[in-house]
Amino acid sequence: MTDPSGANLNRARLHRLLAAVGSAPAPVDATSPAQPYDWRDPHYFNDDQRNRLAALMSQVAAVLAERCVHFFNSEFNVVPISVTQHFANDLSRHVDLERGFSLAVGPDEKPPCGFVAIGASVAMDWVTQLLGDSESDADPNRTLSSLEESLLSNLLGAMADAFVGALRPHQDLKPADRASRGPAAVTFEPTDPVCKIVFQIGKAQAESSAEVAFILSGPVLAPVVGKTIPTKTTTSQDELARLLMEHVHRMPVSITAHLGSMRLSFEEVLDLAPGDVLLIDKPLDEPVDLTLHGQVVFRGRPAQSAGQYAVFITEGANDSGPQSAR
Repeated sequence: MTDPSGANLNRARLHRLLAAVGSAPAPVDATSPAQPYDWRDPHYFNDDQRNRLAALMSQVAAVLAERCVHFFNSEFNVVPISVTQHFANDLSRHVDLERGFSLAVGPDEKPPCGFVAIGASVAMDWVTQLLGDSESDADPNRTLSSLEESLLSNLLGAMADAFVGALRPHQDLKPADRASRGPAAVTFEPTDPVCKIVFQIGKAQAESSAEVAFILSGPVLAPVVGKTIPTKTTTSQDELARLLMEHVHRMPVSITAHLGSMRLSFEEVLDLAPGDVLLIDKPLDEPVDLTLHGQVVFRGRPAQSAGQYAVFITEGANDSGPQSAR
């Protein structure tokens, strides 16, 4: 090692050391085109498929407007305002399923796969209009009478039928007979992709409007928008275990040959120069450690093979003495 030049840790020497270890921060590319990724969106439908669904909902809006005229005997404006995707376990953040009213939809003799939902205040307002009253009950949490429940069920059933009718011939779904307060009896797996389609409904020339949400399983809507669902294949547990072991056997693993280490003072590091000799903390007759994730797995001695540095394995980490080469 070169002679120390004293305790002068001048700026030039510090700068040389910091430059050698890469202290300068990496330049930031301010023009990166990366877009934020919403992890709460299952991304089940791509942009083209969502546009197809939005176009189909425009046709549904026209039918919904006709159904409203039939029930309320008044002109209505109906507009689809959003088509969004969610995971089923996150759906409660986007739809008030506890205080509102809902009506399930699904195929005959099979579990329902979706529902239509409205808020409690919307339900009370619509029931009031269906009864021909002028003012709605101020309490949205009151219990509906049998007549009111029947009228609301008929209205939501007609709206749901207008929605599922647009899905034929790809899907043959039907609305349930009765609406219920709270969430509909639809079972989704937590990670199931579901689609929420919201329509804004209001009387023509009126300032106020209401929202109706249609919630349907993503796979049910898939054939309607041209999305192909891959066929599920059944794999035995033994086959899964075999495939897993094959994958594990092909995984790359990095093993590090650790020759040794040394301790130097900061001043000695500053004074290092080409030609210096550093002594490590291991005698010549001690083996080299081969480590995997920081743990010693083998020991050996330095060698060369095919023009490259090599390590000749002499023992395992838990062996008491040398073993045959591998």
